[in-house]
Amino acid sequence: MLFRSVAISGSGNSPNVLRAVEWANAQGAPTIGLTGFDGGRLAGLAAVSLVAPSHLMPEVEDVHIAICHALAVSLGERIRSA
Repeated sequence: MLFRSVAISGSGNSPNVLRAVEWANAQGAPTIGLTGFDGGRLAGLAAVSLVAPSHLMPEVEDVHIAICHALAVSLGERIRSA
């Protein structure tokens, strides 16, 4: 079974999130990291990193919400067309 992992951490340094991405990487799963500030450790750990370049957590969270909404819309369109 192939897992896919999306990890979200505003600072990019949340210990539990980092451990989860390390585990997913060890399983060979594709990993995507959503983070802010300077990316933290998550930016270098995830295979694909999307960094909201802000040091204000509400702005980082707004970017993450927009990305998650776009993914949900895309997934809904794929499900409807299947």
